[in-house]
Amino acid sequence: MSNRARILLIGYRKFSELINSVIAEYKDEAEIIMVESVASGSVDYQALVKEHQPDVVASAGSNAAFLKNSLKIPVLSQPVTDTDIIDAVARARRIGARVHVFTYAPKPEPESRLFTALPSLIGDGLKHETYTTTDEAAERLLAMAAADSADVVVGPSYICELASRRGLPAVLLYSRESARQMLDEALRQARVRSAERREAQQPGRFVIDSPQMSRVAELARTYARGNAAVLLQGESGTGKEHIARELHQASDYRDGALVAINCGSIPNELFESELFGYVDGAFTSSRRGGRVGLVEQANGGVLYLDEIGEMPLSQQVKLLRVLQERSVRPVGSTRELTLDFKVIAATNSNLQAAVDAGTFRDDLYYRLNVFTLRLPPLRERPEDVAAIAQYYLREYAQQYEAELDVAALMQKLTGPFMKYRWPGNVRELQNFAERLAVNAAHGVAIEELSLEELLPELLAPQQGEEIPPGLLKEQEARAIADAMHRFAGDKTAVSRELGISPTTLWRRLKEMDWNEGFGTGRAGDKKSKQYSRG
Repeated sequence: MSNRARILLIGYRKFSELINSVIAEYKDEAEIIMVESVASGSVDYQALVKEHQPDVVASAGSNAAFLKNSLKIPVLSQPVTDTDIIDAVARARRIGARVHVFTYAPKPEPESRLFTALPSLIGDGLKHETYTTTDEAAERLLAMAAADSADVVVGPSYICELASRRGLPAVLLYSRESARQMLDEALRQARVRSAERREAQQPGRFVIDSPQMSRVAELARTYARGNAAVLLQGESGTGKEHIARELHQASDYRDGALVAINCGSIPNELFESELFGYVDGAFTSSRRGGRVGLVEQANGGVLYLDEIGEMPLSQQVKLLRVLQERSVRPVGSTRELTLDFKVIAATNSNLQAAVDAGTFRDDLYYRLNVFTLRLPPLRERPEDVAAIAQYYLREYAQQYEAELDVAALMQKLTGPFMKYRWPGNVRELQNFAERLAVNAAHGVAIEELSLEELLPELLAPQQGEEIPPGLLKEQEARAIADAMHRFAGDKTAVSRELGISPTTLWRRLKEMDWNEGFGTGRAGDKKSKQYSRG
């Protein structure tokens, strides 16, 4: 199976012809499958999705609306701009004087300003009707044909086909520009889902070897069921995003997208347009054809709210409304979109304390805190350290084409890694693994890898610890003296055990005034001038 993004396009003949006229522009970027169909209950679209396994589906008009309600994966609709309508009507007027325009609308709504103004610009003979379903479209067109009230019809593909069957000329409402708009957005969303699909296919991407994380994984599988919200709590780098992906894959919403939002990074003035989307012409700098908001992109899938504790109060109330009503109104629109998605929120802060301090809404907190998963920091689950380190060392060795004896390197790393407190958690361990693999890729032998130089954090004062002057050297001297005694003065074994180079060990022993066979006798003496606490 290819790893390229896959887009399934469903529509009728003229829609297919229009897409085919621009599809060559996208052949190198995505696999695009075309299926001619008028969306109805007689077609099993779930089976169609299962057969082609697309990342997103694209269609138009009532077809797209039907598919959005039938499928759990993202469904995009080809936009209709005012420019499209004016251009189509102008082409139709060159064919006949009486032009009948049909457009899709999800529900009856007042006539738009465009259709109110057009007769004064082009003269009489223009009539506009909306429909909400394909059956209604067929009824309205039959009534128009029976009344012989039009010379030419303008509308979506299905309308054009119905008109052609009755001998009426028809002009497609959509343009190549709007087709490209739809495909650009479909490609963007498909790439996101394709990347998620590739990651889901990678074995062992979430490495656990401790009873604490095994329990978290077990609870995650339980909490994944249904649409109740899950709150992930843990320090930065503990693997909250990994757990969110596991929840997504185990949920009833696995066929939908996992849409991640960093709640602390969206400027207040862009919050609504980013999350809720907007319609064409909603504001001065809006993109032509509008934009699908992040919340709507999660329809049928999972909305992942990362760093939820960083969301400003002014934005919290807007998010709360969406989560309560499971609907969203794009900026500039008069209609509500009903949505179905699962919510996962993540935070590295104490939300209850934020509620008590008045910086986080209590009603939003209780909306998110249906199920809670606490991810323990890496220092509380030492069993995971070696397993995760080995996984990333192998991964980066392959990435950088380094010949790396992971087992031998782990012998050198295990002691220092077990003593380290891992303030950056799994993310920091991953960074360490990459540094080591990069150096190995440049031909540095394992025995020559200096942890002191490559991983200075291992010897630096640990976060949260107050280390008086001289204490670090005292601790280092004690460790060296202890190792020298344990290994009977074998410096090669000692340097390997402590993760430092033989040269560094020699220099440290000289500073300690080490006496072969006897030692200094003062390495751990707190009254020693060199290693005193001052």
